[in-house]
Amino acid sequence: FKPKHFNWRLDEGGVAVVSLARPERKNPLTFDSYAELRDTFRALAGPDGSDVKAVVFASNGGNFCSGGDVHDIIGPLVRLKAPELLMFTRMTGDLVLAMRG
Repeated sequence: FKPKHFNWRLDEGGVAVVSLARPERKNPLTFDSYAELRDTFRALAGPDGSDVKAVVFASNGGNFCSGGDVHDIIGPLVRLKAPELLMFTRMTGDLVLAMRG
């Protein structure tokens, strides 16, 4: 498993360690990282994810996450209409639901 937008390792005992992969920007979230995290957590709930017993979010480069990337999320969001904002809200909600699963 080689994610593009975050680092991943599986330690002994089935503990997965995730850290966002943009330390030079204090690890902001982007639309793509939200989607990849959502898809990863969905996969962990399936039979292929049975080796993972817990997931730990760790810092990278001294920072955990600065929030939404100003250029890749915040800037575009202020220009979106209500239906598009709803799509983004649903995606972030889907990530939380997948994490809980």
